[in-house]
Amino acid sequence: MIQIPQLGRRMPTRSIVSGSSLKSRIPIALTTFRLLLGPFALVCAFLALPRMVYLPILVLGTLSDIYDGVLARKFHVATPFLRRYDSATDIVYYLFILTVLWIQSRQVLKRTWWAILILLATEAACIVVCRVRFGKYPATHTYLAKFYGLCLLSGLVALLVFNAPGWVIVALMVVALITNAEIIAIHFAMDAPPVDVSSIFARRKLRGA
Repeated sequence: MIQIPQLGRRMPTRSIVSGSSLKSRIPIALTTFRLLLGPFALVCAFLALPRMVYLPILVLGTLSDIYDGVLARKFHVATPFLRRYDSATDIVYYLFILTVLWIQSRQVLKRTWWAILILLATEAACIVVCRVRFGKYPATHTYLAKFYGLCLLSGLVALLVFNAPGWVIVALMVVALITNAEIIAIHFAMDAPPVDVSSIFARRKLRGA
């Protein structure tokens, strides 16, 4: 006698596993989406599209940066690899946006080149310190870094969409100095690569990954 499999009992299990697998891919998909927004913004600049086109690009870039981490923790896939992929994506994304800014607001950038140089130098210092100390890419994700991300969104919207003057870049440089100084201090205070450390004062939570 041939036994017919009880498909009714198995299908929900497979559906749950499939749904769980799909959810686990959402965070990395959001990070990759942000990675692709950078080149897309550059194409928009080359095509000389209206400045307002950068508003949804910048907003979506920031939202993806926020929710990839939120969903990764919710779905328990917040691995060190994903955190470092997120941090590396941020650098690539903002380098593309900086190139777009050069195309759209070249005169403003020429007047504030020194502030941009300091800002980029602090970013590079974070990477160098982490690579020298631990041989890995930084992934601290401090509260100040999150605040810095919101400042970047506001500043870039002001510059790219509303053609704001150079004081916006100087303000961003100041926030970058404070934020990256804390990140560097955290790396010197750790014995293992810091991942998701809220601040230099959160000593009890300083854990390596």
